[in-house]
Amino acid sequence: MRLLKKIGKKIGLAALGLSMFLTGVDGAWAQAGKLEVKALLDRRAVEPSDTVVLTVSVESSEEVEVQSPTLPPMNDFEVLNQWQAREMRANLVQTPTGPQFQSIRRTVFNYQLAPKRLGSLTVYPVEVVVDGRSYRTSALSLQVASGASRARPQNPGGGGARPQPGFNDEDDEPSEEEDLFSQLLRRGMGQMPRGGGSRTLPSNPKEAFFIQVETDKTEAYVGEQITVSFYLYTTGLIRDLDTLKYPSLKGFWKEDIEIATHLNFQQEVVDGVPYKKALLASFALFPIKEGTATIDSYQAKCTVIPGADPFGAMGLGRAFTFTKASQPVKVTVKPLPVDGRPADFSGAVGDFAVSARVEDNNIVANQPFPLKIRFEGRGNAKLIDIPPFQPPEGMELYDTQKEAKFFGWGTSFKEFTVLLIPRREGAFEIPPIGASMFDPATKKYIARTTNPLRIQVGRGGAANRGGSESFTGSSTKPGTRGARGPTEPKLVEEFRASSKFSTAQAVGGALGLYSFVIGFLVWIASRELGWGRGKPKLQRLLKLRVRELEKRAGRGEFQQVGVGGVNLLAFTLREVVGDRVDGREVLKLLRATPPSIQNECSAEIEKLLNEFETLAFAPEATLAEKKEAGYLKELIARANRTMARVVALSGSDEQGV
Repeated sequence: MRLLKKIGKKIGLAALGLSMFLTGVDGAWAQAGKLEVKALLDRRAVEPSDTVVLTVSVESSEEVEVQSPTLPPMNDFEVLNQWQAREMRANLVQTPTGPQFQSIRRTVFNYQLAPKRLGSLTVYPVEVVVDGRSYRTSALSLQVASGASRARPQNPGGGGARPQPGFNDEDDEPSEEEDLFSQLLRRGMGQMPRGGGSRTLPSNPKEAFFIQVETDKTEAYVGEQITVSFYLYTTGLIRDLDTLKYPSLKGFWKEDIEIATHLNFQQEVVDGVPYKKALLASFALFPIKEGTATIDSYQAKCTVIPGADPFGAMGLGRAFTFTKASQPVKVTVKPLPVDGRPADFSGAVGDFAVSARVEDNNIVANQPFPLKIRFEGRGNAKLIDIPPFQPPEGMELYDTQKEAKFFGWGTSFKEFTVLLIPRREGAFEIPPIGASMFDPATKKYIARTTNPLRIQVGRGGAANRGGSESFTGSSTKPGTRGARGPTEPKLVEEFRASSKFSTAQAVGGALGLYSFVIGFLVWIASRELGWGRGKPKLQRLLKLRVRELEKRAGRGEFQQVGVGGVNLLAFTLREVVGDRVDGREVLKLLRATPPSIQNECSAEIEKLLNEFETLAFAPEATLAEKKEAGYLKELIARANRTMARVVALSGSDEQGV
């Protein structure tokens, strides 16, 4: 019976292989790029004390330069060992001119990982640079639980290394043939992902191509991360692809995970039909308000050479152009609980680790040093804020800067740089610093705080000792040689011409100097008093934008006020700094302004930026009175006063901006 079963599998595999060969289902090798980068785990589940092998492979039909992969943060794993290998094989592939042998080169990187905790763990995408171009693999999941060793191991397939001695039992591992044959027998490939997500299926299996949308959840809290990916499925050969419409994703804060710049096809069987599948785009979405939100369609136009005829040669058929769109997906957005919400909750949803560090090993009195507080984890760290920092006695707070970023593997961070000035030498203890957040996994509010930091402050330089006073020059004790007391200016009783210049030359030079001074004073007066100029242009544009914000505030459009306020700050600063800074980031533009603006206005601009961003992106339930018209109008008035002062200090209007 076992022999008959094995023969049946071989026959089924041979039929599948013939169909794939004749219809050109050969993954990325039928495409122009002929390059495939992927990552796989050798098992889907392990015991808590066991290890797993992560394999990152690069396959190409030509010789390429492959750099060592850049691993994502391994917070849940310990990297115990790593090794790599290279190999080359020949495959028979179908081309427009007929079957040909193609050499395939593979570079494989292996990492032995030990899980640090129980539960469902994620290996985030790995970045690999091939011929100077960056590629990212897909994220992988791993279950860590007692009794997991009885789970059947996952075959690395074409994208992984051969099993290494000592890590897997070769007899227990399914062969590539068995794994592919099992895919054909399984008809559950179109089932919904675990965890309440959704996965759309083709309505017609004879379609030349279709666009699938996958989400990891269709029910989430306000601010909770939802990962959505759009895939292209085809049974033919994609000759051209034109994205007609990216999803607008209204009602979500969106962060890009990956936007495909080329189609990297993999094989997948859906309801018994072999497809080629390639990622189009992947986003991290964060719902803004409760209710029902819609992930709208991704629309694309493709030129396809169909492969419906199992006995026809791929690439020799007629090309057809079709336009397809993915199906919309509804997401139920739940409000954040009111019970137990901390007073310092700023809207962050997720689970983040927090750390604090002082990188300067030589801290001296009366000199600023940076204290860095970093939050990092899964979720939108940009919404995290820390309470006003209270430095220990004998230390002053000089400035606070913020930096936030969302990574391609689905995590984010926000780092606060607090500049402190110790006013004495000796030992200091910086108290714990933290923030509150809502953890959707436990459905509870949690707090993350740093440990106290102990630092030692040394003696500062003589020029800095004593606070803000500074002394130059030298002095000696009275009565000693070289002592200098105050001296009175000597009165010049008569003018005597230098031996080098005549009296006429001296008088002419003095008149020229006086003329230059008078001309300079007249020019300064014209700048300050606006002689010969009409109404300042930048001030006028500023007032127009402020009026528009006031109208939106009167209509209660608080989110539009937030977005418009950020744009107002960026617009004014951009006009002031000109083309010296690329982009429209407010803090980046602010750092390029003259020192007079930074000294007088930077603190208020950063406060305004934080308040406008909160209005634009924070969950509505956390805003309270900030949504009211009175608060909005006062915030707009503050922005108007501050940016008008920026324009005045910069003199931009006087230059005809």
